[in-house]
Amino acid sequence: MKKLLYYYVFKLLSFSFICCWSVALSGQTQLLDSLFYVLDSPNSNTQERGYLLLEISRQYQVIDTSKTRHYILEARKLAINNGYKDLERDTYWAMAFFSSQFANQPYLSYINYKKAEIIIREQNDMTRFGKLYNNLMCLFFAIGDFENTDYYANQILELNDSLIDSQVLSTIKFAAELHKGFIKFQDDESEEALGFFVGLDKKLKEMKIQSQYDRVIAYRLANLYLSKERPREALEHLYEIRTSYEKFLSTSFLYTGYPQSAEAYVLLNMVDSAEYFVDKALNVNYLWINDKLALYQTLSKLHSLKGNYTAAFDIYSQFHHLSDSTVNAEKTVEIARMKNWKELEQKDNENQILQHEKQKQQKLIKILIGTLSLIFVLFALLIFLYRKSVEKNSELKNLHSVKDKLFSVISHDLRTPMATLTSMLKFANKKTLDTEMRAQFFSDISTRVDDTFSLLDNLLCWSKNQMQRIVPSPTNFNLKKEIKDIAEGLQNIAQAKKIALRVHCEDFFMVFADRDMFAVVMRNLLTNAIKYSYPKGEVQIAAKLANDIKMINISVNDDGIGMSQEIQDNLFKLSKTKSVKGTSNESGTGLGLALCADFVQMNGGNIFFSSKKGEGSTFSFSVPVSNEI
Repeated sequence: MKKLLYYYVFKLLSFSFICCWSVALSGQTQLLDSLFYVLDSPNSNTQERGYLLLEISRQYQVIDTSKTRHYILEARKLAINNGYKDLERDTYWAMAFFSSQFANQPYLSYINYKKAEIIIREQNDMTRFGKLYNNLMCLFFAIGDFENTDYYANQILELNDSLIDSQVLSTIKFAAELHKGFIKFQDDESEEALGFFVGLDKKLKEMKIQSQYDRVIAYRLANLYLSKERPREALEHLYEIRTSYEKFLSTSFLYTGYPQSAEAYVLLNMVDSAEYFVDKALNVNYLWINDKLALYQTLSKLHSLKGNYTAAFDIYSQFHHLSDSTVNAEKTVEIARMKNWKELEQKDNENQILQHEKQKQQKLIKILIGTLSLIFVLFALLIFLYRKSVEKNSELKNLHSVKDKLFSVISHDLRTPMATLTSMLKFANKKTLDTEMRAQFFSDISTRVDDTFSLLDNLLCWSKNQMQRIVPSPTNFNLKKEIKDIAEGLQNIAQAKKIALRVHCEDFFMVFADRDMFAVVMRNLLTNAIKYSYPKGEVQIAAKLANDIKMINISVNDDGIGMSQEIQDNLFKLSKTKSVKGTSNESGTGLGLALCADFVQMNGGNIFFSSKKGEGSTFSFSVPVSNEI
């Protein structure tokens, strides 16, 4: 199971470039017609024709691979006959990529990369040289030759030349470290393996590289945590994977995180949440084979938890059948590829024989192609403009949703308590209350004033952040003292429900963050914990160093009403947040949590939570450690 997962993780890595070309498949015919039209133009010179042939070959990669090979060879012939070294180098590169990704001929891919290397050495192009090492590293890794993979990874790590583009250098060095790590820890589930990938994850975030690596590492970390039966930590990374998948909904990234999320909730004995993500996984059009296997295992465990042992056994049998058939399926695919390759070569030869006979027909076809290409270009332009208008309407709809939420807070959640306070004060002026009732009366007024002030404070902070984008002003301060000051400010609300606030924090903890933003986050999380706790309960505030000792994790735990899975999924989405009353009928808007998420991220931290309906919630966030600690 682990080897299978490992294989598909790097199948995605080695195929990452192809994803970019398969996004707009619906418009590919129009683009090819346009390229042929330019190719036949009398104004294009010989070298331009060569690069047009390469571009045409790239467009055929997901349509007709025989034509891909044909146009690469045409471009190479043109380059050699005219002495165009740049074009010749690029044709070798294109054929190497085609051979590894589409023809399943790694040896032919290696030969073409080595031919390209000869020209790159002559041109002393160090940036392209670094990319070449990276491609060879990926090529050998894909065929399981880890000795050569390690060799090229070491060559990349030794590169230190001012002639290499810095962004390219940092990216390929990170890729080299990643490949070496997967070789070293391919079947390792030790703490050392976990620490290695945690370190890579942090480094990638610091580099801010836009690539598939962040999701691959998150996927690896999630599976490591699940193998160690640490589902809560796995869920933090799975949330990142699910968010990325649901944002793009594209086959260019096929990890959904749903099967692993279901497995995590099974480990937590949270059957409802596990079933929720099983249903999500079953509704996905395409799952990697390792995700399907994980889903079968999880379904088996889920039925066992529910006591359906017969169903659990049946699904477990299906899992083994699917696992055994995977190897046979791979062999069948390889045989089909080889057969298809021979057929494509035969077609290529036949096309060359018939080419002279078709020259007269092609003149007429070119005229028709030119006319049709113009029509297709106009049609593609219309589609493009239509999609842009749809995207713009969607953006406006989101803005209207946020605006409606803001007006709702002002008109209902702020206006209603103010009207109530006005009525209560008018009633108090009648002087018909005895001393005990008056004391209770004014205690209620004080509580409502505190709630309304907290809402108003959140509203002002959120509005200012949306309009002006507040810039953090970090400073060093003592964490325990700041938490205690905030907790003491909320004692009157806690005492009204007889809730105890417990602070567990080392006296020497110092953090480096914007003090006001920290106070807003802490106050909101504590207020929510009190609001949704039952009377006579407890709220625990704890702080501890993270694994990398550069961040401090602060958690606020309550034993209150908890949250359903639907509320959890939309918790930080302001436009979808639903107000939930507290245990003493306190009001809520969801505005505070949205503000907390913004402020934590602006200070370089992360916010996450876990909750189970009827058993309480734990909200956690991280802040950077001060250099004074």
